[in-house]
Amino acid sequence: MSARSEGSWLQFRAAVEELHSVENDSGGNGGPQTEDSDFPVHQQLRLNFECAAHAEFFERESRYVWRIAPPVLAAHPTPEGFRAVLCGARSPALRERVLDAGRGCRCESVACNGVPDVIRLGASSLNAVSDAAVAARVYFQPYAPRAILSCIRPYNPPTAASLQADFPTGDGWRIREFDPDSLRWKAANRQRAQSVQRGVVEFSLYDDWRYYLRSAGQTFRLPRAVALYALLNRHVGLLRYDKQAHALKMPGTCRPPRLLERALVLCSGFPPSFDPATSCLTYADVPPDIAGFAAELLRQSLT
Repeated sequence: MSARSEGSWLQFRAAVEELHSVENDSGGNGGPQTEDSDFPVHQQLRLNFECAAHAEFFERESRYVWRIAPPVLAAHPTPEGFRAVLCGARSPALRERVLDAGRGCRCESVACNGVPDVIRLGASSLNAVSDAAVAARVYFQPYAPRAILSCIRPYNPPTAASLQADFPTGDGWRIREFDPDSLRWKAANRQRAQSVQRGVVEFSLYDDWRYYLRSAGQTFRLPRAVALYALLNRHVGLLRYDKQAHALKMPGTCRPPRLLERALVLCSGFPPSFDPATSCLTYADVPPDIAGFAAELLRQSLT
């Protein structure tokens, strides 16, 4: 992806499926764990690449495409000083430049399932990390998680003035409804979807996933996470924060919106871990101020 700079969604999916097949044939673990067994591996990797700020996936001229992000050292404060995570495009030469420039810092390269090796630099001062970025000839973004969150508007439920939508027509759609009590998806049909007064309904057909928020009988098409958090506005106990471990936890079905998740992931550089026993996602090394900021944007309280 770094060599190509950009490409089509179909190219990305085909490459993932080919590599995934080779990995399975060689006894690999088959990619990242997922909270939804029906979610394809290429979709999981897309989410991981986006939340780690490596690539952007978007629609252009009615085509789904991807674009690699520029190489950036994204920094934020830690109890020991400052940490920076390498994001975006990387060639072997660039990787070596960063590792060489980071010798004066606490530099590490950690293998991680589902994303490229996580390269992190640590130092007692922000200037030391900035100097390493200059030496490596990559961009530098100080206070990256806070900067990202500062650009996000709160995820409030839509109003009566918001643009409404219609459910997709035609046969073959798989329909599911989100249960706010169990925080799980359950099978539904078109008649049930149309009768929901308040809820979130999913329509999926092959690689087309659409999410609709139903509120007071009105229908709004929204991204999955935005629709869910609009439904779960001020839901008690949804977000849990471990102050000692600096870990933010939430149900696996309630993965946050992509840009907000990027701010959480850049605190550690690692995608969230998923615990099958509790069905929870955990974001590591999230400082209290970032956890509180994210919770307020999601219109949730920390417990």
